[in-house]
Amino acid sequence: MSESISLPNSQTQASPAQGRSPQNGSERPASRATEIWERIDDWCERAGDHFNPILVKETRQALKSRQFLVTFSVLLFSALAWTVVGSLWQMPQIYTTPSAPKLLIGYYIVLAIPMLLVVPLAAYRSLEGEIDDGTLELLSITALSPWQIVLGKLASASLQMMLYFVALFPCMAYAYTLRGVDLPTTLLIVGILLVAALDLTVIALFLAPLSPSRTGRIVTLLMLLVILVLAEYGIGFLVISMILYGFQLPVSMVWFTLVSTLLISITVGHLLVAATAAQLTPESENRSTHLRLSMMVVTSTLLGIAVYSIETMGRNDAEEVFVVATMACGIVWGIGGSLMVSESPVMTPRIRRELPQSFFGRMMLTWLTPGPATGLVFAAVHVVVLTAVAIYGLSEMAATAGPFAARQLQGMTQVAILFAAYWIAALICVRWIVAILRVNNHPRVEIGIAALVAVLVLAALVPYSIGMHLNDYRAYQYSRWQITNWVWTMGEVGNRSGAVGSFDIFLVVAAVAIALIGCLVTMPRVVLPRKTATPDQVVKERQANKAAV
Repeated sequence: MSESISLPNSQTQASPAQGRSPQNGSERPASRATEIWERIDDWCERAGDHFNPILVKETRQALKSRQFLVTFSVLLFSALAWTVVGSLWQMPQIYTTPSAPKLLIGYYIVLAIPMLLVVPLAAYRSLEGEIDDGTLELLSITALSPWQIVLGKLASASLQMMLYFVALFPCMAYAYTLRGVDLPTTLLIVGILLVAALDLTVIALFLAPLSPSRTGRIVTLLMLLVILVLAEYGIGFLVISMILYGFQLPVSMVWFTLVSTLLISITVGHLLVAATAAQLTPESENRSTHLRLSMMVVTSTLLGIAVYSIETMGRNDAEEVFVVATMACGIVWGIGGSLMVSESPVMTPRIRRELPQSFFGRMMLTWLTPGPATGLVFAAVHVVVLTAVAIYGLSEMAATAGPFAARQLQGMTQVAILFAAYWIAALICVRWIVAILRVNNHPRVEIGIAALVAVLVLAALVPYSIGMHLNDYRAYQYSRWQITNWVWTMGEVGNRSGAVGSFDIFLVVAAVAIALIGCLVTMPRVVLPRKTATPDQVVKERQANKAAV
């Protein structure tokens, strides 16, 4: 009796266990999957902490914004519509003849509008909104540096570009299968579009904090719109010509153009990013060193391209590349030099703590620190180096030219020397004009550009007007009284008329050298500032911050 009772009990006790075993088996895979997803989520969270916080914030806001949703939806609809319409339009020839060019042109237009117009404008509005809403001041008191803020917004814009490109990539692959455009051309089109979009976004970020007033921001917005429209038209014309007609240049020239354009885009983009970060940096910190280093890199790149063209290309092509590169360097140092000599001479204790201490370090690295005197020396040295490279290039081209062309190039050498002398003289005048203005005012450094333009115009216009008045407003010959008229003087030297001799050129160069040395001698403390010791409290705070990190 007991056995008959115990047997069912054992069966009833075993049956729940048997019923629970499948349930436990299903829970184990579920728990393992949950653990895997939790690990992935933890890894993503840790990886996100290492990314730029501005990138995370901007990406979340951008992907949830109405602008992105509308743009992305219109992009997908336009790509689908053009695929259907373009394919039906070329029927039935699409099966027998190459049909890729027409479809690829349409896909380029669909992709270029958001990448070259929408994304740069969105980046401009994002940074401008930070300034208008006052959130930029809140970001400035955090541990984020201005470089992180600018690079975060640039990375967010780049992510949007990649999403647009990935969405349209299958369409471009479909167009490639229809024949008519080779793979290098397709890849080159994509590369041109990406580089141009990044450069335009950097320009937009640079223009956003350029003006503090609302009226000035309207002007910068209109300026940006003009730049974007012109870039859209110019790049579109280039890309469509490549699709329809292919490359019209030799292979070596194509590679030289591609590499040179890429290097210039990278270096100039870095310069604009540094300028944008400098605009967001407080005045108490060093805003000049990164800009000067970036200008050195841009100058080295342009001069390297010019020298390479002289050594490897024909004379005609080398002359064109050399002239464009040297003119670009002149523009860079004209604008950059006028800004550097217009900086405030007051150096905060925070900047003085970062100055080099050794004699060799002060002699070599002091010129990278902020200040009008160091900026004047820095700009003058680079103008002299630029002139030396120009003379080298002209001498190399004169060696392979005929007698008449050699005489012309010799005159251009003298013009280059005069140009450097007049340019340094103009920077010296700008430095003293801004110094006088800073006695009772606190002008922005952009005043240096206006002062440079005024000095150049007055230096040419005043002596010419006086000469016209003394000659009863009749045409007259060049004389030594017009030595400050840099336009007329360099024109006479370039024409080899003989009105300007070697003594006149020596007189101009000597006067500028004496003026530059006089500026340096009269301001020894400004030219070579000394480093100050870091307070103990600041050292303790830095050590505490490092320990906390």
